[in-house]
Amino acid sequence: MENEPEKTESSGWIKKSIEIDASDDAVWNTLTNPEYTSQWASAFEAGSSVASDWNEGSLVIWKGGNGGPGVKGKVEVNYAPKMLKIGFYNSADAGPDDELSEYKEHYLLSEHEGKTMLTIESGPLTPEYVEKYSPMWDAALKIMKEISEQQ
Repeated sequence: MENEPEKTESSGWIKKSIEIDASDDAVWNTLTNPEYTSQWASAFEAGSSVASDWNEGSLVIWKGGNGGPGVKGKVEVNYAPKMLKIGFYNSADAGPDDELSEYKEHYLLSEHEGKTMLTIESGPLTPEYVEKYSPMWDAALKIMKEISEQQ
């Protein structure tokens, strides 16, 4: 990740971190277990869900609250329980061999003395989308923290 430009809201990236009083394994479970993903995904739209087996190369399918297609991506990096990187397609109808768009989501976990710092990076986005999704990410991180600390 050396020589990558700084990911900031002014560069079209949402970057947020939260400290969680739980192990990185517990936080990873919150990120990837279907029992929990629908809970934190609801921060973006009530009733949303995420489906994937989270293996590198596997599809990640977000469904909207009405059960309809949301967005589709592919796991680019799975280094459990430290890093998950997902690239997204331009269309929910994209096939697994279609080219990914520029939009990515990165989930980075760093455990120290039983606490985990979870950092998300989401982008690049237009300023309108940064403004729209930034508070949703705040809510999602709070939900992830609550779930992880209760495990």
